[in-house]
Amino acid sequence: MKDGLNSLIRTYSDYLKRKYQRKIFRVGLSTGIPCPHRIQHGGCIFCHQETFTGEYQTRGLTVAQQLEEAIPRILDTCGDVGLIAYFQDETSTAGSLDFLREQYQAALAHPEILGLIVSTRPDYIEQPVIDLLKSLPVPVTVEIGLQTIHNASLQFLNRGHDFAQADEAIRRCGENDLETGVHLIIGIPGESREDIKDTIRYVSGNPCISQVKFHNLVAYKNTPLAKMVRNSNLNILDIDQYIEILGDILPLLRSDIVITRLFTSNIRRSQIALGNYSGSKPEWLNRLQLYLLANNIHQGKNIL
Repeated sequence: MKDGLNSLIRTYSDYLKRKYQRKIFRVGLSTGIPCPHRIQHGGCIFCHQETFTGEYQTRGLTVAQQLEEAIPRILDTCGDVGLIAYFQDETSTAGSLDFLREQYQAALAHPEILGLIVSTRPDYIEQPVIDLLKSLPVPVTVEIGLQTIHNASLQFLNRGHDFAQADEAIRRCGENDLETGVHLIIGIPGESREDIKDTIRYVSGNPCISQVKFHNLVAYKNTPLAKMVRNSNLNILDIDQYIEILGDILPLLRSDIVITRLFTSNIRRSQIALGNYSGSKPEWLNRLQLYLLANNIHQGKNIL
């Protein structure tokens, strides 16, 4: 059923296969520097570090050591696949320029690595970092945590930046010919359906954005968000509610934008404070596909 989504949306797996002419797998890596926003200001209210940090990334290993551990596992499981280095955890452009250059070059020194993805915050993507990324000899994608275009929601999430900073970071990356993706959170308390649609309209109307990751808001244990949900009537979407919203917004998403994620990754039930997440991600993808088919929904359908 997952492959059938290719006829309804522009999936990441299909995009990568067309780009590299083979199946591609991302290797999650860490620079080892914790998110400055979490250290200095407490971080985002939904942030649960253990949900996005791989086991081999938590032992102080160098980038080369991380690759030495991860790549054999991937090849044993997935077979003959191409590999992209994915600096995914924390804020992967934090640190001095020399330090970042060493981390990225260490990843690209491995003969199996074909490209680079760097995930970061809008306030940590200044021009010197962009120039560094442009100078690398492989395709580079920058993922920026936009989350929403609404400043009230960004303040609620304690993101530590406003929409203008995110818009500027996206513009800089796009105008410097870096492939640019954004992360969006669906289900932020206080946002109406129209608010969510406004964010999608911004993404669709921005020529610098070529990829998007959707995340359903999850209240993990021991996070400020979990405490807020317990002590108030804040609503956290369940999977069926979230799928219904996806069905409402996907027709507004520009058809050439690659959807690199549809559900929050690594939802470990032992870490969830509240919410109904019965089933598995493959089951959720099947349910989404059936919902889209039943309602004659596809990406970009309602863009004139």
